[in-house]
Amino acid sequence: EPVNKKSSSRFKKTRVFVLIFFLVYLIIGISVYKDYGISWDEPTHREIASVTAKYLASIFLPTFQPAEFASLPPLAEYSAKQYGVIFDLPMYVADVLLGHNGKMPEAYYMRHLCTFLLFYASVFFFFLIVRNRFKSLGLGLTACLFLILSPRIFADSFYGKDIVFLSLFIISIYFFIDYLKRKTVMSSILFALATALLVDQRITGIFIPFLAVFITSIDAIKQDRPLHNLTKMIFPLCIYLVFFSLFMVLFWPYLWERPVINFIDAFTVMKKYSVFTYDVLYFGAFVKSTEVPWHYIPVWIMITTPLIYIFFFLLGFFGIIKMIITNKVILYSNENERQDFLFILLFALPLAAVIILNSALYDGWRHMYFIYAPFLLIAMTGAARLLDLMREARSGRERRATQFIAVVIVLCIISTAYQMIRNHPFQNVYFNVLAGSDARQTFELDYWGLSFRQGLEYIVKNDKRPVIKLSANVPPPLIHNAIFLEKSDIKRLQLTGIAHADYFLTNYRWHPQEYPLNEEVFTIAVDNQKIMSVFKLR
Repeated sequence: EPVNKKSSSRFKKTRVFVLIFFLVYLIIGISVYKDYGISWDEPTHREIASVTAKYLASIFLPTFQPAEFASLPPLAEYSAKQYGVIFDLPMYVADVLLGHNGKMPEAYYMRHLCTFLLFYASVFFFFLIVRNRFKSLGLGLTACLFLILSPRIFADSFYGKDIVFLSLFIISIYFFIDYLKRKTVMSSILFALATALLVDQRITGIFIPFLAVFITSIDAIKQDRPLHNLTKMIFPLCIYLVFFSLFMVLFWPYLWERPVINFIDAFTVMKKYSVFTYDVLYFGAFVKSTEVPWHYIPVWIMITTPLIYIFFFLLGFFGIIKMIITNKVILYSNENERQDFLFILLFALPLAAVIILNSALYDGWRHMYFIYAPFLLIAMTGAARLLDLMREARSGRERRATQFIAVVIVLCIISTAYQMIRNHPFQNVYFNVLAGSDARQTFELDYWGLSFRQGLEYIVKNDKRPVIKLSANVPPPLIHNAIFLEKSDIKRLQLTGIAHADYFLTNYRWHPQEYPLNEEVFTIAVDNQKIMSVFKLR
């Protein structure tokens, strides 16, 4: 009886601790979501959603024809029709209903908040995955801390379309594991829904159903009487595949008229990420996005991830590989090992696919941010192993060594958190020491153009002329971020060529060198690397 009361009290305390953790994170997110500029692609994805909305209106609300629709092509003729709209479409509808019309800062504030809230929900699912795998609330919260204190992920969680995919990927992993454990009708349907939403955001997620078939097949073969249990194993898989197909088509309007043909079209177009092709800065040289070397993604992961996470990943990765080799043809021998095996596949298969397919890649490794989830799950197996070694320490020397390791880990986490606070809101240009001391000359920095917001705010605040002529190295992000200015200030601005401009703004995209301009009146630097300069020309 006393033991039960003690256990109940401990459970309540830990539950309160989890509640406080997620409440603090929610407060932080709600406090800072308005601090970020508009990323290059956000207006484009609003347009993609508007074309789909026009298509849906023609079917369900033929009389609803706002002025914006007149300038939009039919969905079948739209150049970017292959993009999923599972997130963008609700954002567009909310935008229209609230009267923002995409031309008010509130439209993007709403989008940034919703992007964060989706990621916030996925962090909780991430907590559940790790807690259930290691039967440890502490490791579950540590995993969440690693995910949140990943500078580039944190920043992109307010505006990045790639984080939307990462969030849905994490949720899919949770339901994938639940399906493998229970193999019930309900777990199959929930897994099907999660996978469909993932694929309807980005077709890259289509490898999940194939992985489900693969692991279910292994589970069936590993049964003592595989033929006897075949129906029991296959039935939930069939339920999953059927409902996945139904949900995928239901939530992706582009597939409605010709599901198979349009799906193949979307897969063919998107598998190489070759919709846009341009030069990317990699190790100080410009290379075509369609010709990046095989090590492009691994290198970007290594130079933009906190080193302590990489250490845990390597520890976990080699531990899991050793487990697989030890098990030989059976691959895994229990539920925990099956999850670890799944984590390896979720990380390695997409990485191998982009290397083998020679997919076009640009803007760092943002297209592959979703593999950061299994990366950290593998890292947590390494952290759990290290924790076990620390618990097993018996001699004084061993205990001192474990205490030293613990202090180093805590200091690394505190250092990362401090960097994120100091560099706010430009955590998106974080590099670790492996990138070297002159990252701007070697790799892309503010490729989203977010810093144009602060550059514009500086100009309108310090220059009261009725007309201000501006020029920029890349005009689109300058135009997008002007939306945050007062309407009276927007009317004062004119975009022109540099020969006639009063100010020149640059985020050093495709031009990492210094400019031969003298009067630099405003600068944003992150870790001594310039990401925005405003030059006064006259």
